[in-house]
Amino acid sequence: MHKVLNGLIGGWELSGILMFSSGFPLSVGLASSNLLSGTQRPNLIGDPSTSGPASKRIDGYFNVNAFSQPAVDVYGTAPRMLSNYRRYGVRTGDLTLMKNFAMAERKSLQLRLEAYNFTNTPCFGGPNTSFGGSSFGLITSTAVGARSVQVAVKFYY
Repeated sequence: MHKVLNGLIGGWELSGILMFSSGFPLSVGLASSNLLSGTQRPNLIGDPSTSGPASKRIDGYFNVNAFSQPAVDVYGTAPRMLSNYRRYGVRTGDLTLMKNFAMAERKSLQLRLEAYNFTNTPCFGGPNTSFGGSSFGLITSTAVGARSVQVAVKFYY
């Protein structure tokens, strides 16, 4: 290929990282414990299930009325982990497009275009699991940020 044409369209490299993970089980605790020592959990008095797909339950991930405050110095009946109820999983990908330009025998210039979460897929954080808090059962954060893109130039010598 001609030197100028090769400099424009030849030698580009593409690399990426994909991450897929399932969500961890939820552990419900108390916003303010009234136990002298140890970990106090709320009482489980009903079914924490809610209807509809998990992706539509941002403002009510589980049934908050299925829990109650335990008596003073009582551990509570909720299990340590709600194994059937999990945080959202993470699905994200990062992408890099780069090109090296040889300048001299041991010197080169690298042009990079990097995109993090390049599909801009929302990955929601876990719901608030502190019973008694004002946002109990609500998802108020994301696990992965929005898409970000950066351009970089590196000089190797």
